[in-house]
Amino acid sequence: MFLTIPELVGQNNDSLKLAKESLHFGFYSTNGDIKVLDSLATTLENNYSRITNHLGIQINKKINVKVFPNVKAFHAAINLPDAPDWVVGKGSANELMMVSPLNPGSSYTYESLMQIIVHEFVHLAVYYTRADKGMAGFSKWLSEGYACYEAGQINEYIRKSIESSLSEKVPPTWTQLERASEIEFGNMNGYGLSITIVEFLIVRYGINKLVLLIKELENIETIYGLSKDALEKQWIQYLKHEQIE
Repeated sequence: MFLTIPELVGQNNDSLKLAKESLHFGFYSTNGDIKVLDSLATTLENNYSRITNHLGIQINKKINVKVFPNVKAFHAAINLPDAPDWVVGKGSANELMMVSPLNPGSSYTYESLMQIIVHEFVHLAVYYTRADKGMAGFSKWLSEGYACYEAGQINEYIRKSIESSLSEKVPPTWTQLERASEIEFGNMNGYGLSITIVEFLIVRYGINKLVLLIKELENIETIYGLSKDALEKQWIQYLKHEQIE
């Protein structure tokens, strides 16, 4: 089984082929990336049950994971040849796509690419959680924030950078985060801000309500018993380590 991708730089135009299978995943890569597939499989399988259990779902098929040899080849595959280097992963209803951890580009490391593949799996799992509702109009901060949270991408650097930015300017509103394009979202530190929103909602109100929000985003005020504006105000207080009203 082969997937031909144009301009696989440095790989002699080798094609992605099915190179490994695990319990829940099938991995496609060039010959040069076969040696990283065991680690990717272990990482995904170690997170699979936790994430599907949180969301209360079953995925009754094996998921394809396509590993591209470098950033340029990945961007060509997703039809975004001019995307910035930080665009290294993509999750859809049927497959996960990523840049090889062996050649992560300028914005990531081997270790952070291992988090990225979990992040992309969360996107796929959320798609299954929403079932017939689909992802059209789904909140970008909730989608990206939850994926970052489950992938363990929150760290002290992110916390400190957001805390310091609060002293200089008002952060984007939840509505602004929702309406931003993918590139705008990244440039406004949308990923870092979104993970703090999700973390706040889980710490304050629990994971079960957040999962219900993923399923029924339109019912945010009923789920939390507060207006969206009131929740946003509490989030700002959480970031500032203030007493939440």
